[in-house]
Order: sequence, then structure tokens, then C-alpha cells
Amino acid sequence: MTVAESSLAQFQTDIDKWMAENVPKNPGFLLPLTFLEVGTEQQLDFLRDWQHKLWQAGFLGMHWPTEYGGQGADPAYQGLVDKALTAHNAPIIFNTIGLNWTGPLLLDVGTEDDRKRYIKNILTGDDIWCQGFSEPDHGSDLGNVQTRAVRHGDEYVVNGSKVWTTLGNYADHMILLARTDTSTARKYDGLSFFLAPMRIPGVEARPIRKVTGEYGFNETFFTDARIPAA
Repeated sequence: MTVAESSLAQFQTDIDKWMAENVPKNPGFLLPLTFLEVGTEQQLDFLRDWQHKLWQAGFLGMHWPTEYGGQGADPAYQGLVDKALTAHNAPIIFNTIGLNWTGPLLLDVGTEDDRKRYIKNILTGDDIWCQGFSEPDHGSDLGNVQTRAVRHGDEYVVNGSKVWTTLGNYADHMILLARTDTSTARKYDGLSFFLAPMRIPGVEARPIRKVTGEYGFNETFFTDARIPAA
């Protein structure tokens, strides 16, 4: 064995032991199988506590830099954790948009201020993220996005709506795609990507009831919502 293989083997033993001791038992209520199915405050609180426990143990964002709450480890370690979560039938990690979309994006192209502001809270589960791409009249055809963001001084004023906003009624922030220029020749030009706060005046997330009676998706409305330009 190489040193790396030896370290991974020991880590596999350690993570299996930790999972056996810490994966929560049946809480007495239905747990969602995916983040698309989180529909109650009870589920949300349980899953947030579980994610925070994983992060405290050092098992989330293992390959993310330590200065933003990660472990600075080789990605192979996170891969072993992910496999162990499945093997031990652990609850889901619910903050999917934050962990798989927002966090990696900020690490790649984000400003230092944004990394310090957002990334650790993504890992801990303190800040929940949702996605604002699809729209009621245009589905996932992003070239036809009609939600407008108009610059006013140090803010953008946003009007429009998004649909299928998973976790929208619980989210603190949204990765939002909006049209900032309507004069472009190509419909895919003139679009901008925002880290938009959800808990501000002018933003309303309305849960969409499924045929099963559960919630999970939302339609999100922006009415003169003001978000920072930087």
C-alpha cells in the first residue's frame, strides 16, 4: 500500500465507526428521500441538525479550503464519506443547491467577501439556498427568461416569477437568473446571475401542493424586490 492508500483505508474504518455510532435512528416521522421532498418544518429542523453534525465532525466540504469552513483534504476523502452515508442508510444532506451549486461556484469565481460571507453557512446548514431559473411560461428554456432586474444605484429592482423552486419557502438565498438587458440580439445574452436574498420585502414563495398532499416545490414571486448590486 502507498501512504495515501493506507490513509484512506484508515479513514474508511473511522468513518464507518462514526456512522454506526451517530446516524440517527427513526425519528418517528417520515423523512424525505431527496431534497425535493422536504415539506415540513419538522423535517427541515431534523435535517439541518444532521447536516450540522456532519460538518462539526469534519465530514462536509472536506476538500473545500479550511478558511471557509472546509477541511482542505483530498476529494477522495469526501467520496468515502458520501459512500458511507449511503451504506449506513443515513438521512439526506438537504442543502443541495448550496453544496453542489453555490459553494463550488463561489470557490471558482466568487469574490473573497462572498466566499467568507456564504460558504461556511452553506456547510453548516445555517443558510439554505434555492435555485431561480425556470419560469411559469417558459419552463427551463433559459433563453426566454422574463424576470427583470433593473439597476437603480447600488441595487437591482427585480420583478417576475420563478417556478419549481425547491426549498424556496425555507431558503435564505437564491441563485437567480434574471434579464438585465432587453436590447440584445441573442436571447441568451443580457442575462445576469445573482446571489439574491429571499427574506426581503417583495419576495414571496408560495408552496405548490403535490397530488400526494405534500409540498416541496414553490412558485416564487418578485415584486419590486431590491437586491444589492454587489
